[in-house]
Amino acid sequence: MTATASSRSVSASASASRRTASPRPTAGRGVRRVLYVIVLLAIAAIFITPYLFSVMAAFKPLSEIQGDRAWDLPSHFTLDNFVTIFTQYDFGGYLLNTAMVTIIITVGQVVFSLLGAYAFARIQFPGRDAIFWGYLSMLMVPNVVTMIPLYVMMSRVGLTDTYWALFLPYVFGTPYTIFLMRQYIQSIPSEVIEAARLDGCSELGVLRRVVVPISRPIIMTATIIAVIFSWNNFLWPLIATSSNGLQVLSVGVANFNSNFAAQWNLVLAGSLVALIPMVILFVLFQKHIVNSVNLSGASR
Repeated sequence: MTATASSRSVSASASASRRTASPRPTAGRGVRRVLYVIVLLAIAAIFITPYLFSVMAAFKPLSEIQGDRAWDLPSHFTLDNFVTIFTQYDFGGYLLNTAMVTIIITVGQVVFSLLGAYAFARIQFPGRDAIFWGYLSMLMVPNVVTMIPLYVMMSRVGLTDTYWALFLPYVFGTPYTIFLMRQYIQSIPSEVIEAARLDGCSELGVLRRVVVPISRPIIMTATIIAVIFSWNNFLWPLIATSSNGLQVLSVGVANFNSNFAAQWNLVLAGSLVALIPMVILFVLFQKHIVNSVNLSGASR
């Protein structure tokens, strides 16, 4: 009886010691979570702070932006900056030019990249892999290296300072987009494509009836990438065009600073207008973007 009581007391003390020791790992995990949250908040603050300043400054007169309290909320909330860029300068024209070029480049990149990706993934022809990897190696070449040769080519055929010069260099697809789509198309089971061929579908029929419906996620991802690139493109439109009527948003906003004595209120107001469509795009499709990129990365 005494031995039983002593064993019970020993087990009770052991369980009590385990209960007292168990909060330690939990406390450690809690501390790590707090540190993670602090680090993430610090990173978020670094990225969000410039946007907050831009939003506040877009509704301020120039005197407040250049004053000692530039980070304060607007003391004189005004829409004059937005009225000025749309009435005194051709900001509406910049928007139309950017929208038109973005639509043309996006449609062209998606269509031609899909055709090229399908050919590299599912059509057998001599030198296919060598051509693909040679084309993909162009990703290693910075865009700025090709600007001067590209400008000379456009100048020789008389296309500089025209709408053609704004979209022709990009409308036929990019190596990254073709690579992304090829990886996804390769993940489609070969049996599905062979069954469509046996049913009498041509290669274009297989592409239209089988590949496109299955590849909608990656097509949407390629579309979003092309829209963001086209909307924010700056260096090539700056080099290729000189007329005010052909300027896009990025060049027009930069000219507020270079041509008009650093009018930061107009620059920030124009930047906010240019940013709004991209924010809407991201909010609507952020989940789709992440899922599509994960699928394309796992397709190999």
